[in-house]
Amino acid sequence: MSPTPLILLADQVLTLDAAATIHTPGAVTVEGAEIRAVGPPPERPVGEIVDLRGSVLLPGLVNTHTHTPMWVFRGLTEDVPRGQWLTGRLPPLQKRLTSEDLRSGALAGCLELLQNGVTTIADRYGHMDTVATAVEASGLRAVVGHSLYDHTAEADLAVSERLLERFGTDPARSRLWAGLAPHATDTCGPNLLRRVRRLADRTGARVFIHVAQSDDEVAAVLARGVAGCASYLDDLGLLGPEVVAAHATYLSDAEADLVGSRQTAVAHCPSSNAKLEGRVAPIARMRRAGAVVGLGTDAACCNNGMDLFEEMKVAGLLNKVAADDPVAFPALDLLRAATSEAARALGIDHLAGTLEPGKRADIIAVRTRSAHLQPWHDPVANLVYTARGSDVVAVFVDGRLLVRGGRPVDLDSERILADARQAAGRLADVRA
Repeated sequence: MSPTPLILLADQVLTLDAAATIHTPGAVTVEGAEIRAVGPPPERPVGEIVDLRGSVLLPGLVNTHTHTPMWVFRGLTEDVPRGQWLTGRLPPLQKRLTSEDLRSGALAGCLELLQNGVTTIADRYGHMDTVATAVEASGLRAVVGHSLYDHTAEADLAVSERLLERFGTDPARSRLWAGLAPHATDTCGPNLLRRVRRLADRTGARVFIHVAQSDDEVAAVLARGVAGCASYLDDLGLLGPEVVAAHATYLSDAEADLVGSRQTAVAHCPSSNAKLEGRVAPIARMRRAGAVVGLGTDAACCNNGMDLFEEMKVAGLLNKVAADDPVAFPALDLLRAATSEAARALGIDHLAGTLEPGKRADIIAVRTRSAHLQPWHDPVANLVYTARGSDVVAVFVDGRLLVRGGRPVDLDSERILADARQAAGRLADVRA
């Protein structure tokens, strides 16, 4: 027996399809986990009406790079000198926490992401076999990867193999699927990365890696006798559409061109790059050369938030400044970088990122009648430059209502936050 269709009614529907079609007013019909129809409100609706008037519907946001367990570190890594955050400030904090602490932090991070309208994440960190259970319980769509390092390669690869076996690598078959997550070009030597390449070829897993996120990383790679971080990966067969390179902050012009020419996916985290490194990645150059760019929040301690609406605005402003050009990175491109292009970066554009029949019903409703969102002349500009995560009133993943009236439907937010605060309390006296 087919499920009763849901008919979502709204003031507008932004499909983010190839033509950027907007329906005013609009409706999305959902049957089970899929979108069945998108267009004007039907004259004779057949199904259950979900009245979301006073809001605009758009695809759920896609976060191409985050570390949900690091929610517990927010506020403990402020104003750190360049180059000291990753190797100096963070390790003493990480040593204090157990895998269960990280799971608690991850669930709180997922809760925050959902309430901010994010429906899909690329999540990577340590203890991912435990953390993944929190991501799965949250209701988010996610690709999960356990971070791989040279000094713990065998144990890390074993965890990765377990994730691959449990979740598979096909996003069409499971709401959670597994990727491979070598940490970075300086912490992963050629032998480990060759093993990653072989494992990716055998399983079909996407590869997620930090690239040129610091001067020290670039220096370490240059010391190996190669031209740079991108060239190092390219020599090992690890640039291309199936690779997601996070940050890419310190790429030279030639290296940025190389990343783009291989049509590599880039996870652009503008707030994190600005806060931790005082830099803007060469996004415009990589996009011109052919890179697929999606936005990411990075961790809550890198930019103090998990709000992808904020990242759209920051990406627009910083990239305009970097280009010395106020028309750089137009508003529609920014919105796509958090939806359709972000989905393409993760290899799920056949499933998500736009509101079209046959795609998964990952849909969010954003209120339009608050003072800071008026007047509503240009929905794309308003969503990119004035909307906030707190304006999200409803979130659906696979047609399942996860947030209603801005609050989680199934998740016990009080318990989740209490558990995560308890874990975070073990860090209060650490000031590295």
